[in-house]
Amino acid sequence: MHVIVIGGGNVGQHVAKELLEKEQTVVLIDRDQKTIEAIRTKLDMNLIHGNGASIEVLEKAKIASADMLIALMENDDANILACMLAKTFSKDITTIARVRDPKNAGSIDIDTYGLTKKQVGLDVIVSPEQAVAEEMMKSILFPDVDAVDYFANERVLSVGKRIGETSRIRGMKVSDIDLGGKGRIVGITKENGNFLFPSDADTLHEGDTVYLLGTLNAIRNISRLFAEEHSKIERILILGGGITGAALAAELESIKQRSFVIKLIEADPRRCEELTGTLKRTLVIQGQGTDDCYYNEEEICEADVLVTATGDDRVNLIASVIAKEGGVHRILNALASTEYRAVYPKMGLDKVINPQWITAEKIIRYIHRERVVSLALVEEDVEVFEVVLESGCQAAGKRIAQIDFPKSILIGAIVRDGIVIIPDANTTLEKYDHLIIVAREKSSLRIAEYFVSPSAG
Repeated sequence: MHVIVIGGGNVGQHVAKELLEKEQTVVLIDRDQKTIEAIRTKLDMNLIHGNGASIEVLEKAKIASADMLIALMENDDANILACMLAKTFSKDITTIARVRDPKNAGSIDIDTYGLTKKQVGLDVIVSPEQAVAEEMMKSILFPDVDAVDYFANERVLSVGKRIGETSRIRGMKVSDIDLGGKGRIVGITKENGNFLFPSDADTLHEGDTVYLLGTLNAIRNISRLFAEEHSKIERILILGGGITGAALAAELESIKQRSFVIKLIEADPRRCEELTGTLKRTLVIQGQGTDDCYYNEEEICEADVLVTATGDDRVNLIASVIAKEGGVHRILNALASTEYRAVYPKMGLDKVINPQWITAEKIIRYIHRERVVSLALVEEDVEVFEVVLESGCQAAGKRIAQIDFPKSILIGAIVRDGIVIIPDANTTLEKYDHLIIVAREKSSLRIAEYFVSPSAG
C-alpha cells in the first residue's frame, strides 16, 4: 500500500512509523525543512519538503498511484483541501483528515452547495477534541474498567481492566467467572507485559490486565467484580468549555437512561453565553478569567467525577491534585503535553487522555484494511477487530474447529441477525456473520485468507 502522510508533527511521525513497521510504502510531506531533516534521522522513508495542499507537491508524492492520503497539517482547511485534491487524481484513494474544530467539517455541506463530505473528498474525519470527549464518555459510563470499545453497533463491548489489590476477581480462575453465556475473557496481559490467550485453568493475579468481550449486560455484571468502593457516578464537574468540554457535556445530556448532575466552569463570558444557549441540562458557571476560577475547592470536591479540559495543562494538573486530596472518586484529564507521560501514574491520575495519542490511535485504526468494520488496539501488538464474513470465503459454512487458524487468532464473539453468540470450537460460521476477533497484529493481516471471498479480492 502506498500512503501519503502530510504533516510531520508527533501524530504524523507516529502514524508513519506504524505504517513502515507494517511494511507499507510511505511518503511524508512537511513544509518545514528543519522538521524534514529531524525526521530523516529517525525514519527511513521518502520525505518531501513543501505544501501538501498543492498539486505540484502531491504529484511529487505520486498521488495518482497512492492508496491513502492522511492530512495532518495544523490548518483544518488545508487538510480538507488536500483530501479534495487527492480525489481529483484518484477516486479510489482513501482520504483521512484531522479536523480540530468539528464545525469546519460540519459546514462543508453549506460551503460546497449541498455536496456531502464523501462527495467533497473526505472519507474519514478525525477531530482530536471530539475523540478526547468520546474517550472520557466511556470512562464515565464504565467507571470500573480501564478501557472500553464498541463493536457490531454497540451490541458487543470490549473492556480491559488491571486487577488491583482489592479487586474481587483477584485469585479467581478463568473457569470460575460466569458471564452468563454472553461474554468471555479473551486475553490476559501479565504484569511483565506478556499477552496470552487464556485457558480455563489460568488464574488472575494482581497486576494482570484482563480483556473481556460480551454484551452490555454481561460486561456490567462482571464489572461488579472490578468495582471499587465508590464507583457510582452522579455529579460531574467539567473544567473548560472549549470543544472537548462542550462535546462531553452534550454527550452526557444525550444519555436518557442516566440522570447526571452536570456542571461546567468556563472563564470566557461570551463562551458561557453560547454554551448556556446550546446545553439544556448543564449548569454553566462563569469563572473570573483567572486560574482561581478553577480552584473552587467546594465545587471540585463535591463531584463524583472531575473532568479537566481547560486547555492549560498547569491548571488541569493543579485542579486534579485538589480533587485527589478532596476525595473525588474519578479524575479525567485532557493534557496536551507528552513530556511528563511517565509521571502521570505516580501522581495518581486516573485517566490521562492526550489529543495527539488519541488522534494517532484513531487514524491507525482506519489504516488497517477496508473490510475491517471497526478496530481497537488493546496492546501494542494485539488488536480486536470486527469483520463481516463474506459468502464464498474459506471459513463460511465451516465449524471453527475445521479451520486452520493460527494460534494467535481467537474469534471472541459472533453477531448473527442481531443476536450475540459466544462461540466454541463446534460453532459453524455463516455468511454475513459479524465476527469480533482478537489477534496478534501480524496474524490480523491475514484475515483475507479466511473471511474474504476470493472474487472480492
